[in-house]
Amino acid sequence: MLKHPDSFVRLALRGALYGALAFALLAAGYAAVAVPLFGASLAYVGRADGRLGEALIGAAILSACSGPFAVVLGILPGMALGATCGLAVGLLAAPFRHRLTRAGAALIGLLVAVPVVVVGNLLLGPDFITPALSGLARYRLYLFWVGGPSLLILAGLPAVGWALFQNFDSPLPALK
Repeated sequence: MLKHPDSFVRLALRGALYGALAFALLAAGYAAVAVPLFGASLAYVGRADGRLGEALIGAAILSACSGPFAVVLGILPGMALGATCGLAVGLLAAPFRHRLTRAGAALIGLLVAVPVVVVGNLLLGPDFITPALSGLARYRLYLFWVGGPSLLILAGLPAVGWALFQNFDSPLPALK
């Protein structure tokens, strides 16, 4: 078995750093995709009034001016949550650093992500569901504010665990 060269504390702190970086990148990517899609939906609604040109201009301005809001409402909280969750992944992986594989570290990341997502959905989910609307429109805010970030958390934390052990050979034999 290949020993991980980092100490317990260094591995935990590197988990926090990787978590903050991963969640900042995921939040920035989510904002870069979600905001223009929201603007396009506004333009689609605005075309029904016969004001497609004005709606497109408004969507473009919304997309251009939403950067500071994305930083304050998405990227900075994402970094804080990522650092906290990454620290948890690092702390849980550190005792097993001498015999843990990359897949095992990714599993630890998933085991940290699931409770975070479940608690977030239980606490925030009901507030973002609009019962007055029908169909999928009822869940529009929930999907934007809770559902999408939950999927990113479920993808991001296993990647943080995997990255903690990425630069070291796995004790498992290579696949041929």
